[in-house]
Amino acid sequence: MTSRGWSEGVGLPEGRLLLPGGRLLLLIPLTVVLLLAGCGDGGPAGPKGGPPVLASVAPSTGNPFDSPLELTLTGQELAGVQVSGPPHLFLEVVDRSPTSLRLRAGFRGGPPGPAWIRVENASGVDSLAFTTQPLAEGDSLTETRALWVSRFEYASREDLVRIMAQAGEAGFNLVYLQVRGRADAFYRSAHEPWAANLTGVLGKDPGWDPLGVAVEEASKWGMDLHAWINAFTGWAGSTPPPVSDPLHAFLEHPDWVMVGQDGTPMPYQSGSRWLTPGHPGVRGRLAAVAADIARKYDVGGIHLDFVRYPDPGYSFDESSLLAYDSARVLEPGLGFDEMRRRFVTMAVEEARDSLEAVDPEAAFSAAVWGVYRNERNWSSVSTGFASVLQDARAWDRLGIVDALAPMVYWPMTPDYGDRLDFAYLADEHAAAISAPVFVGMYVPGMDGRSLVRHVERARMAGAEGVSVFSYSSLESGGLWGPLRTWGFHWPARRFE
Repeated sequence: MTSRGWSEGVGLPEGRLLLPGGRLLLLIPLTVVLLLAGCGDGGPAGPKGGPPVLASVAPSTGNPFDSPLELTLTGQELAGVQVSGPPHLFLEVVDRSPTSLRLRAGFRGGPPGPAWIRVENASGVDSLAFTTQPLAEGDSLTETRALWVSRFEYASREDLVRIMAQAGEAGFNLVYLQVRGRADAFYRSAHEPWAANLTGVLGKDPGWDPLGVAVEEASKWGMDLHAWINAFTGWAGSTPPPVSDPLHAFLEHPDWVMVGQDGTPMPYQSGSRWLTPGHPGVRGRLAAVAADIARKYDVGGIHLDFVRYPDPGYSFDESSLLAYDSARVLEPGLGFDEMRRRFVTMAVEEARDSLEAVDPEAAFSAAVWGVYRNERNWSSVSTGFASVLQDARAWDRLGIVDALAPMVYWPMTPDYGDRLDFAYLADEHAAAISAPVFVGMYVPGMDGRSLVRHVERARMAGAEGVSVFSYSSLESGGLWGPLRTWGFHWPARRFE
């Protein structure tokens, strides 16, 4: 896997770190130029146990191309200080002593102008001021900024016009628009009925084409539009789907349903009733849907979701068991969990092949479980590999996905690596996956500062981008302004 240093794909001139007086310290691949102004009061250090005093800042030793910028602050009384900066400046303490602090710093998001690094202990405060310079004309970052727009977040042409405008103005360059929820369609499908969300009636033509409108509107803002399709969720509700044209999959193919270990088909219930990837017909339908969309619409790609099992208690359907028995002839030690992971991988590969046959340039990506394996033995944590039988790392090794968006839907913990720590998981995914990683983040409950810090922390992990869930949370949280001003201030080209 190639290094994910900041120099990779940025397409910018190298930055310079200058101390007062213009003395050049080191050429570094920064997206901004840092001009350090005054620091502290310039006087002698205070008595032991007194307020912190900052004396200087310099780049740390090491290759700056292998990591985000590392800075060393020197001074006195620094061992127990809290470090902070403006909302767009993410600072992570790597090492500390009474006379120095080693920091990892992220600068990609914020606007040009005055900024600062502040240290504080119980006895007082000191700070270093600096200025971020704007990019040169025509320069931009290279990172994907994706926004998930679910099928519950639009109901009309006007909704999609507004959504695309807000996303484009905020600095997003990719939208994942959900167009298949439960074996239905939010576009003119050759295989599945119009979604009931649009008219209240399954199969009824709404008189407009959501995917067509979205593609057109996204292009006006220079954004790419990928069709987001749920792979295996088939229906919801306590009754079967009504008759429609075309028929819903569960009416046309009753044997496509997942089955429990006791041989009972998954019931119609308030939650989702799932399609089994162990049936060739289910995999074939997913592949046909991907190809149908790419053939009819100028989408930039297909984005999969729910490409997994609900839990290991399903699916013991006849097709899956027969295929498992056949596989064990050659692999006697093959477990059924691994067989089901292979069914999911087969579905991904068949969909990819079908898409590629129609449009070889179309991107193929997937939203995947936020924890692949529980390597740190956190308590009560579900994983993609064991809990939902999704081996996304195998897809990466096989080269059948162009990007993965791990759903790291948790906050950063006070201590790095604590249970479900966003920072640790972003690092872990970025280091382990060779395909581009667009770290997924869950916006509900975040304020503007928290959202921007998550964006910056994903960058520091070396990810090629972020995926934000979702439109309505940015809208209800009033987060468009902070995201545009701090997180996405610099223009960005989408990572290819």
